[in-house]
Amino acid sequence: MKINDKVYCKDIGIYSGQLTKRKSYIIEEINIENIRIWNDEGRLRWYSDFYFSVNNEPEITSIHIDDEIENIESDTIEVTIEFSDKTKYWMTFTTPQYLDKILNGEPYFSSKHFMIIKYLTEESIKSTILKLDEQNKLIENCKKYE
Repeated sequence: MKINDKVYCKDIGIYSGQLTKRKSYIIEEINIENIRIWNDEGRLRWYSDFYFSVNNEPEITSIHIDDEIENIESDTIEVTIEFSDKTKYWMTFTTPQYLDKILNGEPYFSSKHFMIIKYLTEESIKSTILKLDEQNKLIENCKKYE
């Protein structure tokens, strides 16, 4: 990385109001571990170069709810997420009420790739996915289609 290079934010860390994931920024100054850019607030600030890359990461191109939502309070829904590099991942959304039903019949529940949200609506599912992506936690909560 050098001055005037375009870099992409790969992680917003604690700077949710100052940086946008996958947005490009121009390096104004640089030192051993930090770069100085104009942030989203219009301020010239120093950030660790850890948060940036010269390559842009793939973006979410679609979020598809694979199942029909029959009960927003007690159901389980699979969702497919596709990225600009054509990779696809899936995850399952459910509610606390649905989990209670399962636990009434079984002594435990164990699963990866389950996201528990209060209500199953298209808006809540999509906003949860986007928030997980913003926090770099989406891929770890998904399963890749093979």
